[in-house]
Amino acid sequence: MYEFRYYENKRHGRPDFPFDIYKVALDKNIQQIMPIHWHDEMEIIFLDQGHAVFRIEDREFPLQAGEALIVHPGELHSGYNHQLTAVTYYAIVFKLSWITSNHPEQAFELALSSLINHNEQFPAYLSLSTNSHVQLLSRIKHMLHKFEHKHAGYELGLKGLLLMLFSDIYEHGLIETGTALTTGQRSEARALIKQVLNFMETHSSEKIELDQLAAVISLSRSHFCRFFKTQTGMRPMEYLNYIRVNRAANLLRSGTCSVLEAAVESGFQHPSYFTKWFKKIHNMTPSAYKALYSSGI
Repeated sequence: MYEFRYYENKRHGRPDFPFDIYKVALDKNIQQIMPIHWHDEMEIIFLDQGHAVFRIEDREFPLQAGEALIVHPGELHSGYNHQLTAVTYYAIVFKLSWITSNHPEQAFELALSSLINHNEQFPAYLSLSTNSHVQLLSRIKHMLHKFEHKHAGYELGLKGLLLMLFSDIYEHGLIETGTALTTGQRSEARALIKQVLNFMETHSSEKIELDQLAAVISLSRSHFCRFFKTQTGMRPMEYLNYIRVNRAANLLRSGTCSVLEAAVESGFQHPSYFTKWFKKIHNMTPSAYKALYSSGI
């Protein structure tokens, strides 16, 4: 079970091997399968079961089982289950600098410097319907298999597979050098929305008005709502309720709070409103959720 943080500041893997893979298996009727967040590592999201829509910055990608996304460092990303069926996905997270750390050769410098400096990007969406992508998806599945079995020397194999994946992307001419927004425009929008997300997480237990949020980045109420929806795919108060519900869920799992205490501590002023949003996100009442974790299941 994740703990909601819009900025994910945690160590992935070991200091000498900053690579990890997380399997997320969710039952049907759970809509939000990946809360919006960002981190300093690169991430590959591989959908193993079901259908889902993932969002990177202001772009949405409907995925079917067997397809993948590549998320670059610093990019806001999230996912939701639009068909409300069971979903399983893998998140492969690693430091991009680790790939080149022991390879000062000019070939690595030339191939990856533009990527590290954000002048170029790998393709965001790897589709089963694109021939050149099928080979890349096969590399990713091989990584999942190698990580699961962890035979002797598996770390070398995983790093090798990543380098082969990168090489394949260059070989097939899949590097993206331009997007709908210029790099400067996208960076500015990203910086602004992160200011708002930080304010919302810091003050989520307090009463927050829409005008307060708009004032954080000096926009009018209407302009702010359009900007927030474009950047996150959610309405501002909807996102705030996700933060609050996930905070309440953490408290309920800890066993230290009653349902009412968790609601108040998380910023909800009315129990019925809290229950409504909790059911929307977790597909069960707060009481049932608390009982589930109290039972040790």
